[in-house]
Amino acid sequence: MDARFNRSETTNFSEPYAAPATVVALTDGRCIGRRGIYGGMRLELGPCAALQVGGVKVVVVSHRVQCADPVFFEMMGLDIGRVRSVVVKSRGHFRGGFDEFFGPEQIIEVDLLGLTSPMLSRFTWTRLPRPVIPLDEGVDWHPPTGDTANA
Repeated sequence: MDARFNRSETTNFSEPYAAPATVVALTDGRCIGRRGIYGGMRLELGPCAALQVGGVKVVVVSHRVQCADPVFFEMMGLDIGRVRSVVVKSRGHFRGGFDEFFGPEQIIEVDLLGLTSPMLSRFTWTRLPRPVIPLDEGVDWHPPTGDTANA
């Protein structure tokens, strides 16, 4: 089939993409989080699919959430303990979920355009009072004076 990604959203961070794919697994997306921030939580990810796109298996969920738990793969029958690498789109929440498989020395963070980028200067800020640290040069922060603990 021709898989289409980001088909209903048109932003600078979610441009449409299409690629030939084979369906590996389907699920309704109902699961219980196993580790990290989703541990013990009932998740409703909507219809989900595992797709083979070239030499890569891609897990797609309907409801946008950070991939921070191995259950996202396990509910598709994928065993990430048997693979050499896993790529997740998550700013940092994934660490507590995947630490049983990958230690800190095995994690490579990749900065790409998108909402998970730590490069705040890449975003167009429309309601942020300026100047602000860390976006603007030459801004100094000074701690409040006086007893702020009882303020």
